[in-house]
Amino acid sequence: MYPSQHFIFGLIFSAILFFIFPKIGFLESSIILASTVLIDVDHYLYYVYKKKDFSLTRARKWFFKNRDIYLGQIPAFQKENIYGGICFLHGIEFILLLAILSFFVNIFIFILIGFFFHQILDLIEMYSFSLYPHKIISFFYSINYTKHKKLPEEYILWQKKGNQKKQQRKKAR
Repeated sequence: MYPSQHFIFGLIFSAILFFIFPKIGFLESSIILASTVLIDVDHYLYYVYKKKDFSLTRARKWFFKNRDIYLGQIPAFQKENIYGGICFLHGIEFILLLAILSFFVNIFIFILIGFFFHQILDLIEMYSFSLYPHKIISFFYSINYTKHKKLPEEYILWQKKGNQKKQQRKKAR
């Protein structure tokens, strides 16, 4: 889901909580909204790790390009071999850490609510695109799950190389 969509849904969600629960004030609902969006910083950090590039603009373009490739160029039978990146903030481990921290410091409960809401939105989107929700299940599982999978752009490059080799073999005959 695009960050702008997370922002819009997060704004609606935090406003509803603000009006329904008297203990959630403006600060708390702002924390929920911010955490609903800022959890995606792990996508940017993955881009920095993968591409060795700190440009936020190029990171955004890279993720959008990979999304478009996945949705438009990869056949359904190959989609199980694709992954979208490893996101350490999206796993159950980080959610549990926030839950534990919320027992000691009250502000973490609002961060937890925002993260959890973000995860629900991601889960809905993943099911609508027939994606396996490995990144929501567990960070460690996600690492193991993606071991032999390719990013969408890597799949396209791999496919082009395979086609080039086929053409070279045909020419050699």
